[in-house]
Amino acid sequence: MAAPVGASRSMHYRATTPALSRPSVTRAIPRLAASSRAPRAASSPQLKPCTPLAHCQPRSRNVHLRRVSCSASRQDAQRQSGQSAQASATLVEPEVLRTDVEAFLDQPLPVAPTLKLGQLDNGLRYVILPNKLPPNRFEAHLEMHVGAVNENENQQGLAHVVEHVTFLGSKKRERLLGTGARSNAYTDFHHTVFHIHSPLHNAGTKESLMPQVLDALTEIAFEPEMLATRLEKERLAVLSEAQMMNTIEYRVDCQLLTYLHAENLLGERFPIGSTDQVKKWDIHNLREFWQRWYFPANATLYLVGDFDQSVDSLEAEIHKRFGKIPAGRMLAPGEESYQQRQQKLLAASVANANGSTSNGQAGNGAPAPQFTQHPRWNATEALLSGEGPYKQRFEKLPNVEHRWGSGPLQPGEQPVVAVFRHRLLQQYMLSIFSKLPVQKITRMRDVMQQVMSRIVLCVLHFRISARYQEANPPFTSIEMDHSDSAREGCTVSTLTIVAEPCDWQGAVQVAVQELRRLGQFGLTRSEVERYREALLRDSEQLASQGDSIASLDQLNFVMEYLALGHTYMQPQASHEVQMALADLITVEEVNKVARSLMSFVSHFGKEEEALQHAAANPDHWLPWGPSRTTCIVACIPAFTDRTGHSTGGEAPAMAGRGGGVLTTQHVEPPGGVNVDAAAEAAARKLLEGENPDASQIPEGAVPFEVPQEDILQSLSQETPELEAQPDIDVPVHLLSSEQVEELMARHQPHFVPVGAAKQVVTTEDPDTGVVQLKLSNGIGVNFRRSVNEPQSAMFRLIASGGRACEGPGPAADGTGMLPVGVRTLNESGSLGVWERPQIELFCICHLINVVLDVDEEWIVMDVHFAVGQGGLTGVLEMAHLMLEAPDWDQAALDRAKSLYISHYRSLEKSLERASADRVMNAMLGPDRRFREPTVEDVEALTLEKMRDCIRGQMRPENVEISIVGDLTAAEVEEEVLKYLGTVSPKEPPQGLPQERPLKLANPGPELRHQRWHLQDSDERAVAYIAGPAPTKWSTFASPRVPLAADQEVIPPSRPQPMAPAAEVQEAATVRRAHPMYASVTLSLLVEIINSRLFTTVRDSLGLTYDVNFDLPLFDRLQESWYVVVVTSTPQKIQQALEASVGVMRTLTSQRISVRELARAQRTLLTRHESETKDNAFWLRQLTHLQNDAVPLKRLECLRDYKRCMESATVDDLYDALKCFKVDDNSIFTVIGTSGSSPPPPRVPTIKPNASHFQAFADAAKKVQSVAGVMNLLNSDRFPKNTS
Repeated sequence: MAAPVGASRSMHYRATTPALSRPSVTRAIPRLAASSRAPRAASSPQLKPCTPLAHCQPRSRNVHLRRVSCSASRQDAQRQSGQSAQASATLVEPEVLRTDVEAFLDQPLPVAPTLKLGQLDNGLRYVILPNKLPPNRFEAHLEMHVGAVNENENQQGLAHVVEHVTFLGSKKRERLLGTGARSNAYTDFHHTVFHIHSPLHNAGTKESLMPQVLDALTEIAFEPEMLATRLEKERLAVLSEAQMMNTIEYRVDCQLLTYLHAENLLGERFPIGSTDQVKKWDIHNLREFWQRWYFPANATLYLVGDFDQSVDSLEAEIHKRFGKIPAGRMLAPGEESYQQRQQKLLAASVANANGSTSNGQAGNGAPAPQFTQHPRWNATEALLSGEGPYKQRFEKLPNVEHRWGSGPLQPGEQPVVAVFRHRLLQQYMLSIFSKLPVQKITRMRDVMQQVMSRIVLCVLHFRISARYQEANPPFTSIEMDHSDSAREGCTVSTLTIVAEPCDWQGAVQVAVQELRRLGQFGLTRSEVERYREALLRDSEQLASQGDSIASLDQLNFVMEYLALGHTYMQPQASHEVQMALADLITVEEVNKVARSLMSFVSHFGKEEEALQHAAANPDHWLPWGPSRTTCIVACIPAFTDRTGHSTGGEAPAMAGRGGGVLTTQHVEPPGGVNVDAAAEAAARKLLEGENPDASQIPEGAVPFEVPQEDILQSLSQETPELEAQPDIDVPVHLLSSEQVEELMARHQPHFVPVGAAKQVVTTEDPDTGVVQLKLSNGIGVNFRRSVNEPQSAMFRLIASGGRACEGPGPAADGTGMLPVGVRTLNESGSLGVWERPQIELFCICHLINVVLDVDEEWIVMDVHFAVGQGGLTGVLEMAHLMLEAPDWDQAALDRAKSLYISHYRSLEKSLERASADRVMNAMLGPDRRFREPTVEDVEALTLEKMRDCIRGQMRPENVEISIVGDLTAAEVEEEVLKYLGTVSPKEPPQGLPQERPLKLANPGPELRHQRWHLQDSDERAVAYIAGPAPTKWSTFASPRVPLAADQEVIPPSRPQPMAPAAEVQEAATVRRAHPMYASVTLSLLVEIINSRLFTTVRDSLGLTYDVNFDLPLFDRLQESWYVVVVTSTPQKIQQALEASVGVMRTLTSQRISVRELARAQRTLLTRHESETKDNAFWLRQLTHLQNDAVPLKRLECLRDYKRCMESATVDDLYDALKCFKVDDNSIFTVIGTSGSSPPPPRVPTIKPNASHFQAFADAAKKVQSVAGVMNLLNSDRFPKNTS
């Protein structure tokens, strides 16, 4: 696949507003939140009820203080080296620190001693890093240093196609299937990476998998078959992938990168490339590209994991597997390539065999027959060919020269300005860029500068958050990002402003004011001290978690750091560095950083003035002086309503700049060497309406345009006189000791027996380590001590109810009451007497991250926090106030309503969201509880009703608490008694809607099977298939008597082979009586069905790049559904849908094999083993253990998961399949297409009949080529339906 460019492997720092442009993820009470630019999943939304968790996960908007040394977020920080138990040596002698600060700051950083770097004689480099998590597993990544920028004008996308053909054509890789190993590959600007996640030993044979994994990587990269048949399969897959990812987010990413990197190939070479070129290449083109770039010196092997052998023995394995690969030679001047010589030999042999003459005629005068046979090709021979020098790695990135936003001004220098208009864009989004050289982090002073950068951006985030609390803020979000990107070879500062189109100038004014205020007045002393201390606490916590960092995170961080030229340190050493630097991080030093970072906006239009000030006052700036804007891109809707508001509701959600770039077919940047002229020509083309999307104006809309001159003026205009930022009083505690004493005296809290127990038990369960407590006010508490993440813990408050308790239709307590209500709490952010800014700073000081959300069945408050220094107390104080005194603010409700209304209006502009909504409409009929609330629904809601409903659901007797982390049972007991035991019991409010059962509708064929088209400039297609399915705690076909509270649950066992029938039957009875039976069986089915869908629809038929089967797995609702989402081209989407339905229908006739079951069991057990080292996993396991609404969730579910999984049988799967309905009268289908005009319906089409799909599946097994499979669809073997 093509990698999300510039996303997963970048260091970044982001300051943001808490106001999310996507209302479906409720923003928590202001907190310290992760903001790592993780790649967005390249798949369609799941078909789940439209709640904050269903359709709209927003990008994270808040800067996170979690960072070891120089990483910008907790995710990045966790990628630091992981052996924290080993204390590092003293960094520098104390007298040096005291006598010579400059000498101290120039000290080199300590390299992680466990990191092993090496190189083979043939030039291949390798990196080895032992890492303990997950246990008994390792990561093996082979990075080829070739990507999209290595392609010439006629090779756009060739690196990605070669990746597909070499990876999926490897037989040795296929032999890893079923061993517990997982593999994948991706291509970005400069790299092609093949990666394998593997257990140390084969689950069946118990043999070491390291040799097999290395052999597979060797074959993939250096010994590929490169068959023409595989090319044809992967050509279809790549074309499907290109259309699948062709979202508006992708197109915005293309625009940003095109203009940001207009001076080099990064602006016009994207990994998938030109689809027109992909359609034309033959296998010779791929082989020549492979021979040019795939050689050992151009590769780096990374091994990270919990190895059971020494580093020396691993090096020996690497030498054995990769040392045999020849180094490869360049071609001498005038020398023909190996591929050219092979083709000449073949042509000569063909001519001789057919008696052809030199003029191309056969001996009898007839034309010579045309042969399509490919020449014999051998990868090793290809590497050995050539008479030139041995191949060496290209140390400099090809075709990438940057124009920097620092240093002296060049004559006539002006930033690139571009405007991108599109009908699918909803809000105004302005991105202002400053491109800078990467500052390598190799010395103490480099760490100091990066830490200070984080402090500056954290403060900016907080100040923008405060501006958002103003009545009717003119912006939706304002973000500041500062990123190092190895993929782009530069650092980029980005200011992103999102607003309603009519408010864009006010939004720009707010952003400019705050950056100028920060640059002019700097930070206050208390701001610097507050964030510095928070960073040090976070560093200390992460240093203690050195053994708790996953190998994949470690590997990604190593790859990024080595590519950037940074020094890779262990967490403990990193923490020591930051501690040693702490006293040097002063207000004056931090304000130097603020002045330099902010100047690309604060001094826009006054760049010469900034340079002169820096020259006259060098001590007031960083060494590289002020930054300046290099590029400005405005992405705007083509139309608005007559008031200037968007006709839809959200800015494109991206995983950071370039985070969604997978293809280049939508952007053809103008050529030439004049960067400014080229960019201006592209921008002018868009402004002049040449975008075909802007040609048709919707009813009631007016065109929306923003001239470049207006953008420049808004950034350079004078702002009112600014004042310095006032300080804020930050509470140490949210509840004073006097308040707690008074509450304890009034409520007299105590513990009561849990369930059917006759006395209070505070000891942990011997099988699971879980402690269960029950407070006298009805709150249940589940706790499990875990040292997987030292000095860290997680907390969950969950209340039964959710959207299932909404009333019908537009009403004060109707559809949307729960998500809008929870969003209102998030928008308010105040608790008790404390205002939102105080709560936010309280969370920052205690390293608390809070998320409040709602789904179909529950209201959930999740908290991740640091243990020690009052962390647990702070969390429980917040929980107490959330249950007792949340702030219900009308202005917050107005903001929440505005966001939901705006979001709903954008529904019909998203192919996936609108298609999923149509399926939900057909399945649920008039019941809109689990769909996106309409404008009428939202406008009808009132603050009083939603407050009463949420209060009713969050009353103590309806609440369960779960805590997992590095805590003791004694301290948990003491604290929950004080802060949760003192929550007042409450009576359920009267007059509110009661929960209604979920019931699937039975509509006519016009609703059951739908097809619709989205007007768009680019073609895409998606299909949704849904139907009735069992729930997570289902009894399937057999009724089950509910378990009594004191009834014993017998753990299941697997009978021995050839066991008597009676013993087999007894084992089945025990297994199916277990509470986990349905959940385990359904998870196995999901794994098997997805495997069959991929094998048939994607791999054999080539109809899609992505097809996925999923189940919601509700806990309380008694009905459910399954969903299959498949993407394709508009011309093939009908076939893709039919093939997917066929796979579902043939599950009964093509019986699931024992081998399929065993493979699914190994996959899920391996996943389970890895997840048990994660606090979030255990939090999920504890959830509902004391919930009366989920009576089957018991401690035995945690104890017996592995036994239930291992003992499952094929018969169990068919017991579950009886509850799935896939017949014509039960399934719901929707096909959504986009483009300039709807595609014609495919005629003839396969009639959706089980017997026909059986014939289709049987025949598909026998054909050997994709063309043959495709011909089957129109062959006489299948009845035609021309209706």
